[in-house]
Amino acid sequence: MQLSKSYYVGVDGGGSKTEALLCDHEGRIIQRMVAESTNLKSRSEQDVRHAIHRIFSQLTKILPIDHLKGIYVSTAGGDREEDRLRWKKWMVEVLPNFKGRIEVVNDAYGALASGTYSLHGNVLIAGTGSIAYSVTHEEPKLKRVGGWGYLFGDEGSGYDIGKEALKLLAVMHDGREKKDDEFIAEMLSDLNLISIPEIITKIYEDPYPRLKIASLSRTVIILAEQQNPAALTLVRKSIDHLLDLVKAIETRNEFLVLCGGMFHSEFFRSLFKKQMDQREIRQKLCYPDITPAGGACICALITAGITITHEIKEKAKSSYQSICDSII
Repeated sequence: MQLSKSYYVGVDGGGSKTEALLCDHEGRIIQRMVAESTNLKSRSEQDVRHAIHRIFSQLTKILPIDHLKGIYVSTAGGDREEDRLRWKKWMVEVLPNFKGRIEVVNDAYGALASGTYSLHGNVLIAGTGSIAYSVTHEEPKLKRVGGWGYLFGDEGSGYDIGKEALKLLAVMHDGREKKDDEFIAEMLSDLNLISIPEIITKIYEDPYPRLKIASLSRTVIILAEQQNPAALTLVRKSIDHLLDLVKAIETRNEFLVLCGGMFHSEFFRSLFKKQMDQREIRQKLCYPDITPAGGACICALITAGITITHEIKEKAKSSYQSICDSII
């Protein structure tokens, strides 16, 4: 590591995990650090603080802190003052001598910059939760739709699909819905259960039931790709919910960045585009080639006054891919 360079950290605080990337001022990704979810609305303060400490303790072993010029955290809840203050407090506990700039913002910015390499555009995030943002240079600069959390929001998210799958299993077991033996067998296999009534203990006694429920969406999407009727209905319904969010922001920008675990599935992306066309929503789709944590690194550079050139983009993409390849 060349200590003559300036270094920055970009953090994506996701619902399932937290990813942090260390980059230099040329956009080159140097190190990747991963911890548990840091969503303060679904995990305890103690667990979130511990995850943040883990990430930045790793950082102190890699780089002398006086060479770190900025930290940019893009996380769910980052637009709430109480959450911003807690993030900053817990980072400073690990980095007491850090003199650089700390930004804690909501998860729109890292996700958006992962696709546009700028702070301008529309972004739909569909992972454990769901939310859509539009960021412009005009007032108001930020418009958000959705993101009300799993108790009364997050429509179309992984959690939403998982929850609907569990509800469907329940009504099938009760005889209120015709049984789909393939759907039942695959969902029970995912949960490592033998019978549907066992779901109650499995879910309600899980330490993080929200994440457990959201993880079921992967099996539902696989079943939908295999043309299972029940799973297809659930996935199509979830996409319609996501498109409702997009519809509310579509006029603000030309491009729509798609982020989150739901869009890791090529089948889900294809069905999303098909239903988008059917509803005549006219936006150009952008699939990021770096993660939101990489986008947060780009945001850190922009905040530091660094112009994002073609060379910086290419270095960010190639270096991130190299790190991922080395992990595999």
